[in-house]
Amino acid sequence: MTPLRAQREQRGWTQAQLDRRLREVAKRHKEALPPPKSLGRQISRWENGHGPVGDFYQPLFCEVYDCSPAELGFVELPKVTVTDHESTDELATELARAASVDVEVANLLQAQTDGIRLLDGRQGAQLIRDQMRAHIAHIEELNRHAVRPGVRGMLAKVLADTAALAGWQALDVGTPRESWEHFERAKSAAREAEDSSLLAFATAEQAYVLLDLGNAEQAAELVGYARQQAASKVPALMRTWLAAAQAEMAAAMRNAAPDAVRKALEEATGLLPAAPDDPLPYLVLNETHLARWRGNCLARLGDADAIEELSAGLVSVDGTYARAEAGVRIDLAAALLVRGERGPAEEHLRVARLLVNRTGSLRQKRRIERLAEYER
Repeated sequence: MTPLRAQREQRGWTQAQLDRRLREVAKRHKEALPPPKSLGRQISRWENGHGPVGDFYQPLFCEVYDCSPAELGFVELPKVTVTDHESTDELATELARAASVDVEVANLLQAQTDGIRLLDGRQGAQLIRDQMRAHIAHIEELNRHAVRPGVRGMLAKVLADTAALAGWQALDVGTPRESWEHFERAKSAAREAEDSSLLAFATAEQAYVLLDLGNAEQAAELVGYARQQAASKVPALMRTWLAAAQAEMAAAMRNAAPDAVRKALEEATGLLPAAPDDPLPYLVLNETHLARWRGNCLARLGDADAIEELSAGLVSVDGTYARAEAGVRIDLAAALLVRGERGPAEEHLRVARLLVNRTGSLRQKRRIERLAEYER
């Protein structure tokens, strides 16, 4: 039995009673928690030892149970060894390294993240996963040992962006558990950075893990929660992205409601600014990208308009962004198959297979396999 579950059972509390106490503590700290159903699933997962409790929830549990992090199993007690002197030297070095961080260093780290993002878009995640892991470890080490709040905030912002990108890459290559943990790291860093846009982005992107695991209902719930929390605190560009993500989740549900999907798409179209009021380096979204997104949603609904939207979107990625092009071609094939146009659909799938082999996207490979089954 995990220490977390033991503490609850020692008090004779049900999960519902624990939920109520967590919400009372969160309210005092002016924080919001997800709906009871979602939080209950998370609590069960943590109490059964199926994943670590995130940095956001650890203080809440400590306050509810009046226990230290070690008592709840969040940290291991340090062991005194003969190498303590060496550890002291290492700590001094790490603190000195973090103390050298300034705006220029933070910008260099962000530029490295942006470079990885470009490589990912053009060549896929497989070849740069080790580079990404090392980059995250570097930023985390600096963040853990930075003393000045301003420096910690800058590093946390870079870490949130980088971890969210790593989460998407892990999902693309077929490792959803790793993806989930990256998004948890991104959300925790976004909270430390006090960046509402990054928090909303990481939260909504995490919903794609649920979507790929076949739970579109939970995914839609999580995106809805991200939109609710972001509200008017984020730029119009982020609100556009969140509305489009909501449409995609709604379109993927078993009993998809076309009106709800189209409403979210209309909201996204209406929110899209002519020129971003606050450019976000991790979010590239314009009318062309939104057209591709509309096409994806409409294709899921079997709407004939999907082909026109996707064909226009294909022009913007053809021959440049391999993963994006593969995604559009797969969507086009799906829409064409619904209309019985197997010849054009097979051609799009043929090109998509070549692109997927180049990028190593297991996520897209599985989509192609499902469509191949549909063809038969």
